[in-house]
Amino acid sequence: MIQNKDDLKRYLTVEGKKYKKKWYFHLPILMTEQQVLFQHAYFLRKAEYAANTGKITRIWYLFRLLRIQTRYGISIPLNVLEEGFEMAHLGSVIINAGSRIGKHAKLHPGVCVGANHGKAPKIGDNAYLGPGAKVFGDITLGDNIQVGANAVVTKSCLKDGAILVGVPAQDVSE
Repeated sequence: MIQNKDDLKRYLTVEGKKYKKKWYFHLPILMTEQQVLFQHAYFLRKAEYAANTGKITRIWYLFRLLRIQTRYGISIPLNVLEEGFEMAHLGSVIINAGSRIGKHAKLHPGVCVGANHGKAPKIGDNAYLGPGAKVFGDITLGDNIQVGANAVVTKSCLKDGAILVGVPAQDVSE
């Protein structure tokens, strides 16, 4: 969670490297996919910083973030993702506000991390959520976990480095 300017700078530096940061404003029609994804990460982190520190600028950053998320079908609430998250491509990504996702997560389009009966998942560091992956309920996933394309995860897997595939998801790592 971003609590001060040093945290904000660290988060933006780590995420800027993942998106090969080229920060300059263009009309949306002229921006590359990577520029749009970095712009989303930038405004997400600035909104988190402003909201967590009580700055009045949070309204501006929340407005900019909402515009980007509405335009591209993204629903990522504040303070859910740790530093270094990366979205592989533009597309629908939905994450519940009660979820927690660790450092250096990679999210593909179609990912849904949702609650079941009000309880949301907790996902460890270095997670890979493939295209169309669904993770639901009061579950915990370990570090370095990989969730395959279109897998539906409804049970906890605390094994580090597990590979979850299928409906319902099963660990196929050996």
